Amino acid sequence: MQSMQSKKSRVLQMGCFLSCLLSAVPAISTESIDLLNGISSASGNFEQIVREQDGYVIDRQTGVFAIERPRLFRWQISELDQLLISDGQQIYLYDELFQQVIVRDWSSNPAVNPAAILLEDIYLEEWAAVEQDGQNYHLTPLESFGSILDLHLITNQGFPEMLSIVDATGQLTEIRFTQVELEVEHEDKLFDFEIPAGVEVIYE
Repeated sequence: MQSMQSKKSRVLQMGCFLSCLLSAVPAISTESIDLLNGISSASGNFEQIVREQDGYVIDRQTGVFAIERPRLFRWQISELDQLLISDGQQIYLYDELFQQVIVRDWSSNPAVNPAAILLEDIYLEEWAAVEQDGQNYHLTPLESFGSILDLHLITNQGFPEMLSIVDATGQLTEIRFTQVELEVEHEDKLFDFEIPAGVEVIYE
């Protein structure tokens, strides 16, 4: 079974992976550029499954997400009572059960913060090679990108329907998005986060 610290790290990664892959298509074709560049906000549900190399499921999570340009996202996992939020300046991971908050400064470097690829004007070819087959996209990040080795993306009307990620450990993470709504008018406070009194705060 995964340690709680490992799960927290994966939550931070998944929030970034989500935002990273929402903009994977624009570098492929003019049609995709027009389609995705017109999307400024979205929300919906997700299911995330983590498998070992032999296919054994080691983690399964569900939750809701919301994104909005520029630099705003919210990723909430139901099973872990964890909330990942970017307010445009910092990224917060709040673990209600353990009364702990992990804080990271926002970075515009996709090698550090893949979320920047969606929420800022960053081009895919700067960090990955891409192969396209209809609505299927295979992304191979450049060597300097980090721990992501392979990404597979299936889109539906310009928005990811499913993505899979293979990391340097060989683990496979699959994320499926459902009940997605585009151009949602989010309340401003949805992306605000105030650190609760008395919790442990860790700055990374």
